[in-house]
Amino acid sequence: MLFCRLLPTGFLLLSATALLTAQPAGAALASQPTQKAVQGPTQTGRVDSAAFLAAVVATHNGDDVQAAQSFRAASAADPANPELIRQAFVRSVLAGDPEAVTLAARNEKLPGGQTIISSLVLGNDAAARGDWKTAASFYRKAEADPMAHLIMPLLQAWCAQAQNRMDEAINGLTRTQGSVLVPFYTTHAALIAQVSGNAPRAGDLFAQAAKLMPGYDLLLTRSHAAWYWSQGQQSKARDLLRGMIESDPILALAGKQLQAEISHFPVTTAQQGLARAYVLTAFLLRQQSRQQEQERTAANQHAPTDHQFDEASRLMLGFALGLDPRLAEARLMLADIQDDEGHHDAARDTLLRIPPTSPLAPVAAFKLALADNTTDHLEEARIKLTQLVQDNPDRLLPVRVLGNTLAALKDWKGALAAYNKAIELNKAHNKKDDWSLLFLRAVTYHEMDDWPRAKADLKTALALVPNEPLVLNFLGYSMAERREELPEAERMLRHAVELDPHDAAIRDSLGWVKVEQGDLKEGTALLEQAAEQTPEDPEVNYHLGEAYWRAGRHSEGVDQWNVALGLKPEPRDEALIRAALARAAAAGDKKAEQIQQAPHPSPSEVQAQGKHTP
Repeated sequence: MLFCRLLPTGFLLLSATALLTAQPAGAALASQPTQKAVQGPTQTGRVDSAAFLAAVVATHNGDDVQAAQSFRAASAADPANPELIRQAFVRSVLAGDPEAVTLAARNEKLPGGQTIISSLVLGNDAAARGDWKTAASFYRKAEADPMAHLIMPLLQAWCAQAQNRMDEAINGLTRTQGSVLVPFYTTHAALIAQVSGNAPRAGDLFAQAAKLMPGYDLLLTRSHAAWYWSQGQQSKARDLLRGMIESDPILALAGKQLQAEISHFPVTTAQQGLARAYVLTAFLLRQQSRQQEQERTAANQHAPTDHQFDEASRLMLGFALGLDPRLAEARLMLADIQDDEGHHDAARDTLLRIPPTSPLAPVAAFKLALADNTTDHLEEARIKLTQLVQDNPDRLLPVRVLGNTLAALKDWKGALAAYNKAIELNKAHNKKDDWSLLFLRAVTYHEMDDWPRAKADLKTALALVPNEPLVLNFLGYSMAERREELPEAERMLRHAVELDPHDAAIRDSLGWVKVEQGDLKEGTALLEQAAEQTPEDPEVNYHLGEAYWRAGRHSEGVDQWNVALGLKPEPRDEALIRAALARAAAAGDKKAEQIQQAPHPSPSEVQAQGKHTP
């Protein structure tokens, strides 16, 4: 029984309300778009139902390009419907569709049609055309908005720089005090000085920003290193960049590429500066979203996640990519948001658009491999991770994830080699064992039928984390499978239930060990609870059937085994289920005999049988 929950690879203050409601400009432009759209186009009765439904489906799937096209088609059929017009506009912005500019210009002319988003769209368009005076004018229209108030100093500063007003631009950023944004404003002030050709002032501002910044910032560190390099201080440049790279195991995958690009400033034009300002805003919104999620978790609130902040972040990233389509940082953040929203294919497509020449291409390749794992592109993931391991032979992270991918492919020999390498690298770097790597290797040994080595790794892992339910469950259940030390297995599993009382897999394990000890009353009750929680787990249903059979409830036991067969069990579990049915048939059970002779039932065919539904 494999309870292998892949561990996360990274254990990596603003309000979006104003942005999404745009107070005088029209309510809730981007907030809860799907729910609003589902209300349906009812303004005039001229309904393009096919386009509207296609837009709703595309929105649900995270396909902004298709959603934009479909909402525009729906609004064309019902041009007086303001909600369809808003949806067509916001989806066009999210998709980076040039039509967003046309829609924004049209909205600006309507009573109450001007919003922060339309002003930013038109300002960005003017900036891209080199009309910086007009860009600044559009940006000022959004100044009163609380969200725009935070990004406005950056937008106006870059507009000023583009018009050769460096001092005005820098003063506008450096006069702000007491804000969490001061380190970021100071970084942009340094970039403005550098783009304007004032290297001494840029150096002073980079040094000031570095003192203010809490931890490493990719834009600041790369820019400061490039400045050191331009001043002939190559050793300082390399040391600064190396310190950042070594602090982040994912960024370390791009270490060689970042060092190779050390002399290149990430921002060399005002338009690129604007793009970075939008990425910063998206990052801050993302942090706010995560903070709220942590607060909900701490308060034990299980309400669905509100994606309002994430949608606002995606809008900002759309602006950034419209201004600088090659900006890898924006695509990486966008893919993370799409992945969190469950739009895994969209995240994968976003990552594929990062140029292979980008210094962050290895980071994109790693995240793409993770996306491939999520979307069942396992062979593609294996190829990418194998290359990353070859390119980074001393890095732990890619070889560990390669092991996970090979395990998913059931290449147990390859997975074992990867985990052995990962354990070796971990000891070399950290001088101590990592229980999670030992656990993953134990799972691999278990699948290879090497129980002595699996048990040894699990024992070592348990000594490191005696209160880890994952280890307690796997070891306790594996011992119960082999009828080894059943009292000790029960002790471990009871402890695991105390630590994680809602985990159905642990409850199943404890129920099974009680059945094996002959306590059918408690064992059956526990297994019934596990089956209610995980009705489509074939092994839980097999266990429950076994408990029923041993308790003399033969008909219910056979029904439960029939359910288990219809749930596509693993070959090992299927063998156990068929052996149980053969035993029942040999005992004269006609139903078991019929099931053996019949084709394999599908889950839908056994839906009404057994206790696999709550």
